Amino acid sequence: MQGEEVLHGGNTNVVVRVGDTVRRHTGHWTPAVHALLAHLESVGFTDAPAVLGIDDQGREVLSYVIGEVGLLDPCNPLPPWFRTTEACIAIGDWLRRFHDAQRGFTPDPSLPWRMYAGRALHAGEVVVHHDAAPYNTIRRPDGGLTVIDWDFCAPGDPIEDLAFSAWQWVPLWADKAAVAVGYGGAVSVPESARRLAALADGYDASADQRSRLLDACVDQMTKHANDLEAMGFTDPAFARLVDLGVASNARLDAAWVRANEAALSAEVRGGA
Repeated sequence: MQGEEVLHGGNTNVVVRVGDTVRRHTGHWTPAVHALLAHLESVGFTDAPAVLGIDDQGREVLSYVIGEVGLLDPCNPLPPWFRTTEACIAIGDWLRRFHDAQRGFTPDPSLPWRMYAGRALHAGEVVVHHDAAPYNTIRRPDGGLTVIDWDFCAPGDPIEDLAFSAWQWVPLWADKAAVAVGYGGAVSVPESARRLAALADGYDASADQRSRLLDACVDQMTKHANDLEAMGFTDPAFARLVDLGVASNARLDAAWVRANEAALSAEVRGGA
């Protein structure tokens, strides 16, 4: 297609801009994701891309969102705002509003998700984004956030989103040298605890959620590692991430959280 501009930052998908739209390859999970995004748009939730259809190459067409993206690679340290405690509060608030906007949404059990078969929501569940990290977040000129890349959505406990975002926004990384060089986030346990509590405050997490948050973080880190390795057997893009150490680093992060659980938990529970 004439006038296509490849957008950088994606690890597993080729994304192009065409005018005011974004084009991405679809998968068996796309109809389920589009149904969710259509519901969000119908209730006035404007902090997600709008679905505009499928193009003549079979790619999904989404609205292009202008703003600053939280890219992170060796040549592009995370932009300054993404490194702040304010950002942790903001993504917690985004998750709360995203989950609340799903009231009245009933997933079609016949539509599969990427990693799971379609099913009805169980009591207390929502459709979890599962990847609301800085690298999938655009900070618009008005200061609002739009989260992109909805490929890994699936029904689950809301705390799964809270835990995954805590992992990536605080960040809860064992490699503090990597944090300091490219991320600018928390590089000490006390600072990690304060930023983790800020994210939980932004979400208005309940006392029960705060008590379960660190276990959920470890679960998300371990699951992420397992899923990457499983997908790496059949998908070269995910095999590349495994080769880069993403799965092994996730397991190191889980061990770091366990080793510092008492200090992290004390700060988070203090906001309940």
